[in-house]
Amino acid sequence: MKIKLTVLDFSVIAALLSYAASATVTPICLLAMAAELNFNLSASGGIEGMRSILIFASLFSGGFLASRVGKVRSLAGGLFGLSAGYAVYAAAPSYAAVLGASVLIGASCGILEGLINPLVQDLHSEDSGRYLNITNAAWSAGVLSTVLIAGELLTFGISWRLIMGFLSFFSLAAALFLTAVRKKEPRTQGLPPAKVIRLYIDCIRSKRFWVFCFMMLLAGGAEGAFTFWSASYIQIHFASLPRMGGIGTACFAAGMLTMRLISGIFVPQHKLRKMIFLSAAAGFVIAALIPFIHSQTLFFPALFASGVAIACFWPSIQSYAVYKIPHFDSTSAFILMSCAGIPGFGLVPFSMGIIGDMAGLEKSFLLIPPIFAVLAFTVIIEKSR
Repeated sequence: MKIKLTVLDFSVIAALLSYAASATVTPICLLAMAAELNFNLSASGGIEGMRSILIFASLFSGGFLASRVGKVRSLAGGLFGLSAGYAVYAAAPSYAAVLGASVLIGASCGILEGLINPLVQDLHSEDSGRYLNITNAAWSAGVLSTVLIAGELLTFGISWRLIMGFLSFFSLAAALFLTAVRKKEPRTQGLPPAKVIRLYIDCIRSKRFWVFCFMMLLAGGAEGAFTFWSASYIQIHFASLPRMGGIGTACFAAGMLTMRLISGIFVPQHKLRKMIFLSAAAGFVIAALIPFIHSQTLFFPALFASGVAIACFWPSIQSYAVYKIPHFDSTSAFILMSCAGIPGFGLVPFSMGIIGDMAGLEKSFLLIPPIFAVLAFTVIIEKSR
């Protein structure tokens, strides 16, 4: 079937661009921020850990908000909050203020994380795997543009505070766009809070659903590791400028962007499981080689290949789970699976920061190959069930 994007799909893309920037602008600005505000690698990982904790905490509210005011209005509110968080970031006088901004950004991103993919599922329920991969390519595009532009600006001496200020303005514009097109949202019946809770419980009671949640935990950990630490690793390990750190993370994002578009165009719903398994197997091999690459020229293609391997995990696991367990409410299932993936996205970078302080950032990348191996094994277990 031909891909047909609606105005709501484009508003989702704008929201994902802003959301993606929240995950990557801190890593690319990290060394400049740490030098100005005086904090170390463990504290740096704590910024992402705090953001992820708040995303996790606010995810559960998505189902109640969507039932009360609709997904589009809820997403617009999340973007308004994200804009405010970036503004606090830009004016932060200390590390404590940065953590405060992370709290506001994390709470807002939890709403975005919980409701963006369910909205795409509502719009394209018959072929959601393809549309989820295509729209989620905007996440990778956001990562790509953020690290390239921010890395270039930092190299030319532009303050990281101005970068945060621009992202605040962009998030505000995306929120206004969503508000303008809110009437295009498919009509759904509002549910009382008790019904929303019952839908959550239905998912939680399923043993098979927990297998998909575990897969999301591993997928989030693998993606978070490369997204957060690639730029700093390049700057520290290869003694490079912020520009090169941005280019390295951009290579990873470009790999994700490329594979998500390919998956959306060519991979049908019933082939999602096979794609997830092959990607995990390839990711294990690539990640196992990365700590032993001592040439910056070779490191960039390795990051691109890592992005290709990781690209399909987040949208495809969610779509595959709803496809295999169709009696679940898709919004509840997507939110709860994101609740599993977000801790991995935050805790793995945090753990790598601790290992980096103790044994060097190079050693911390040895944490990634086992994640791919366990994910591939879990896909096999899910099939056997």
